[in-house]
Amino acid sequence: MIRRATVREGERRSRQSDLLGQPVCTDYDIVKVVANGLDPGVITRLTNEGLTRRELEFVIPPRTLTHRIKNGERLSTDESERSVRLVNLLLQAEQLLGGKEAATAWLRQPLRRFDGRSALEVARTEQGARLVEELLIQIEEGYVA
Repeated sequence: MIRRATVREGERRSRQSDLLGQPVCTDYDIVKVVANGLDPGVITRLTNEGLTRRELEFVIPPRTLTHRIKNGERLSTDESERSVRLVNLLLQAEQLLGGKEAATAWLRQPLRRFDGRSALEVARTEQGARLVEELLIQIEEGYVA
């Protein structure tokens, strides 16, 4: 059991590093990455995972993203925080549902628990993301069908 959890954690950190565009080995590494600002390429990597640019507008508006890229700027702390939040939810859903297509479909699906709003919509706020994380854990543990 511990071996499987360790392998899973290593795979998750590897995917997290790929999506964030820099190595992260610990949660504290992520704190430092957010404080320093992510490279705007994180948005491209998230679109390559199947999310649309429109779905990512809550992370950073298109004009701001264009400005950051044009001027070689990193994302702000808030934009980086929202990017990390979305990466973590995507990876949690992928692990539970078996792949990125299933994960993105689930994240887009209207859910009764959220008054017909999708997990992506709810996750626009930190508190909403926590609710989505809780739901994924409950599904994994068999509390929710």
